[in-house]
Amino acid sequence: MARKKIKGNMANILTYLGSLYRNPADALKEYVSNAVDEWRKARDKGEILEPCEVIYALEKGKISINYNSPGMDEKEFEAALNKVADSAKPGLTVPQIGQLGIGIFAFNQVGTSCTFYSKRAKGKPTIKVRLAKQSDEYEIETATKRESRENPGMTIIITGLHHDPLKARGPLGAERLQYVFAEKFDAYLREGKLKIAIYSDGKSFDVKPLEVSQTAVGEVFDEVHVTGNWKNVFRCKFWFEPFANGKVSIRHTGVSVVEDIRSIQAYGLEESVYAIGFLKGYIDADFLRPLPARTGFEANEDWIQFLMELDRMRPTIEEEVEELHIKDEEQRLTQIQKHAIELAREILDQQEFKSLELLGGLRRERGPVTCHPGKRPGATTGSRSTSPGKSRKTGGLRIAFAEVRFEDEPALHSRFLSGTVQVNNAHRDYKRETATEQAKLSYATLMIGKETIAYNDKSKAANDFLEKLLTFMFQVKAKVSKGPVTVEKRPRGRPRKTSTPVRKSLSGQIPLMKLPKA
Repeated sequence: MARKKIKGNMANILTYLGSLYRNPADALKEYVSNAVDEWRKARDKGEILEPCEVIYALEKGKISINYNSPGMDEKEFEAALNKVADSAKPGLTVPQIGQLGIGIFAFNQVGTSCTFYSKRAKGKPTIKVRLAKQSDEYEIETATKRESRENPGMTIIITGLHHDPLKARGPLGAERLQYVFAEKFDAYLREGKLKIAIYSDGKSFDVKPLEVSQTAVGEVFDEVHVTGNWKNVFRCKFWFEPFANGKVSIRHTGVSVVEDIRSIQAYGLEESVYAIGFLKGYIDADFLRPLPARTGFEANEDWIQFLMELDRMRPTIEEEVEELHIKDEEQRLTQIQKHAIELAREILDQQEFKSLELLGGLRRERGPVTCHPGKRPGATTGSRSTSPGKSRKTGGLRIAFAEVRFEDEPALHSRFLSGTVQVNNAHRDYKRETATEQAKLSYATLMIGKETIAYNDKSKAANDFLEKLLTFMFQVKAKVSKGPVTVEKRPRGRPRKTSTPVRKSLSGQIPLMKLPKA
């Protein structure tokens, strides 16, 4: 059997490799990653003592990037461009962010051409390298005196931009880059190892670590050794996010690879406490191997063991988050909202609703499990103790209640999102039906019941029908509240024929007609 090599269009392959990033801002951060990698190698050799500094200059049609980490000489550039997707970084003793040597082509997602001005060390020449989109060739030469750098480092100029970086809300806007860089390089920024500045339209934007003021969670998991492989260690930093918009990321060498753990479809983690929004933070796992462009991790044995370890940690994290959630709920809920939750629980506990699976905070209490003779202590028998004891509510987080304006779904009365029953306080029915405290209580309780019933329909179709039923019910109430409705009685039997008035004439009877005006 003959063995033959696969051939392809190298220009298209390079363009594709440089476009693997989630968005243009994510592609631009690749040059910060390269700067940090070179800085770590130089610091390990004692060649650099100051922090890694990266400066972005945004102009109309051009982005310039400067950093102080040692650049590459001509031989290093040629080696990198001749070994695409075969980086030498994995063999280094210093941990590196990049692994496959494709970050140099990240400009493809931002513009059409890129020029590098690289100086390896003092006394060395500045090397000029030019790459272009849809091309498998590069130009390399010694830079002119006017183009040369004074100090070691790298200058990168990207032109032919696909987006305007001066557009404030654009994908390459300064504030957008500021947020992405702060999120991606939080560890280096917080430790003072990295400084990033962005200049745009006469303004300066310094990238600073994201502020965290929430309560810490899971501090016992500050350092975790993977079961069965003690050398694999990961570190966790979690905080409680009361507004359910938190994300847990997984980082490699301090840089986020999985930005949100809910994107992982494994072991139910995408539906666990790590993903429902009440937890924010990051997990540092340097022993994992990132995929190209760091869009995820290789699904190898280390990855599987890591996910299993997260699953073992889950019950402890859930218990801590639940306690904080209850405290936060007690502080934020009004008396009417608390009463509505209790009233809904009381109604739904009746026989008619026993078949429903209730929301977290409405789940029915149960006594402790008893132990029958001959069974080991703690064995589940299915029976319940009738003696007084400390009861617990099963099934995860308690529900919260919030009244908010639904900007994206203005026609909805309510929705159940991240453990919270949200009521649309901009809906016309809400405004009409909540004039008094008693009416507010009734409305809130009704919405909790509606969301509980919709929660039991896994096809999600019931919610639409329930919304229509609510609209119909409130319209009936509105019409009836205007006063008694009178319905005219119709006579029984067939209607009688009415005679038309006639005017007598000499020639006989003719129908009476309206004569035109003179």
